[in-house]
Amino acid sequence: MLVGMTTEREERSRKQRAVDAAIEVIAADGLRGLTHRAVDARANLPPGSTSSCFRTRLALLAAVLDRLVEAEQDVLAGIPVTGWSIATPAHVARIADTLTDLLVHWLGPARARTRARLELYLDAARRTELAPELAMANRRFVDRAAEGFRAVGLPDPEESARLLLAQLDGLLYDALARPFLGGDDRERLRRSVDVVLRGHLGQR
Repeated sequence: MLVGMTTEREERSRKQRAVDAAIEVIAADGLRGLTHRAVDARANLPPGSTSSCFRTRLALLAAVLDRLVEAEQDVLAGIPVTGWSIATPAHVARIADTLTDLLVHWLGPARARTRARLELYLDAARRTELAPELAMANRRFVDRAAEGFRAVGLPDPEESARLLLAQLDGLLYDALARPFLGGDDRERLRRSVDVVLRGHLGQR
């Protein structure tokens, strides 16, 4: 029994290492660079390890998406969406700080995951295999943001949430695609978030 449990733990650990390595491969080399062999090398696993865990490339991509969703859900769960008031300047400033912290996280510790996520979204426009799963993952982001907009009484919270996420993704893309412009600088991100929020809150 103990041997069986140890084997299961080792299998889960190997799968986790492979998935995390796959995210790093996508971030570094794009989806074209994603192969079972490349993941084995990145994870320092014996040859054939990744293919034994995920028989097809699609299965590996699905596992990557699951991992991305899991990681981001943990991050979003820690962000309060109630108890705010857009009539209170201090609350608006805290909302801006919270969104800036989120962007800094996505461009810092979670940079590889961010690049992998954007790669997957772009790829889904060309190949539809993962489109339903990506749509469901995006839905979670929209719902979370809409909950916050609804709590502060903004009209059309659903559309506002969609636009906010599009704007945040735009800031992420700008920072990743044009690093020479300094888009990942915290102060610059904070100013950008201020502009975005003023638009949503009808402020000038």
